[in-house]
Amino acid sequence: MNKNDSLIAALKFAPLLEKYFLTYLIAQKKSSPRTVSTYRDSFTLYLRFMASVYGIAPDRIEMNHFSLDHLSAFGTYMETIRNCSPSTINLRMSAIKSFLKYAAVEAPEYSGIIRKSLSLPARKADKQVMSFITKNEYESMLEVCNNPDVLSLRDKMILIILYNTGCRVSELVNLCVSDISIETDGTSSIRFLGKGRKERITPIWKSTAVFIDNYIKLQNLNCDNRLLSNNRKGNLTRSGIGQRITTITEKAEELSPSLNKKNVTPHTFRHSAAMNLLQAGVDISTIAIWLGHESIETTHKYVVADIEIKRKAMEKLDETSNSSFNYKPSKSILAFLASL
Repeated sequence: MNKNDSLIAALKFAPLLEKYFLTYLIAQKKSSPRTVSTYRDSFTLYLRFMASVYGIAPDRIEMNHFSLDHLSAFGTYMETIRNCSPSTINLRMSAIKSFLKYAAVEAPEYSGIIRKSLSLPARKADKQVMSFITKNEYESMLEVCNNPDVLSLRDKMILIILYNTGCRVSELVNLCVSDISIETDGTSSIRFLGKGRKERITPIWKSTAVFIDNYIKLQNLNCDNRLLSNNRKGNLTRSGIGQRITTITEKAEELSPSLNKKNVTPHTFRHSAAMNLLQAGVDISTIAIWLGHESIETTHKYVVADIEIKRKAMEKLDETSNSSFNYKPSKSILAFLASL
């Protein structure tokens, strides 16, 4: 390919990438700002990688520069140079692969190279044990928020909403007073705007409704106000809530030492709400709707994580005696198993 052909190919890539972000990702899929920024950062990193490793300036990038070899080298670069974890590498790659799938439709002349690039397998990441808090741990966290000042009341409300609804922290920070429906007949609810800007209505306990209603009145909030604010009356952020959860957890460790072994984040409450529903006998399809999951496969992980349910299932089985079972595997079999 001569210089002019390369320039023409580069001129095709730039508008295709813009169309992917503006038309597909934002307008059609209505992806959240967080998703858009994650994908943006992934492409920024890739373009910088191509410039530093291959000497190809961003304005000279073309679709041929998304070959299987290039993507494989990018994965190695993230692992060895940037010390990225497998999960982070997979996240960056998924953003690029999403674009490639879009490009295969919009620019079918590149479908051959794209097909090969999409065959790049994901990195194997260590499965982390899903963390959730017990009722006693939750009550200990509420206890340390019992001061009468406004910020303590706000922090307590954050815990209550997270534990009751299992909402995402991004959904929580965007809550407005108009999203809260307080009813005297016990049918109060909260309207959340989830991923893909999909709305869902989640019922709340009567005690949750009463607490929120009292907080709104105390703060003299109107329908257009955000429900949560920081100590400077600005909008509370995702990181702000994360910091408050960390502080509250550290204080609550004196009441519930078991919290010391857990990394409690806002998302931990989402896990906890799901586990509470599961252990209460709610079917997995309903839990998926409750949490706003697009796929029931996402919800299935809570079934896998529920140790208590597994234990109860085991207790229903008859315990068989193994006193007469004296077989010992040979050293070669043990070596074989160890090699797996």
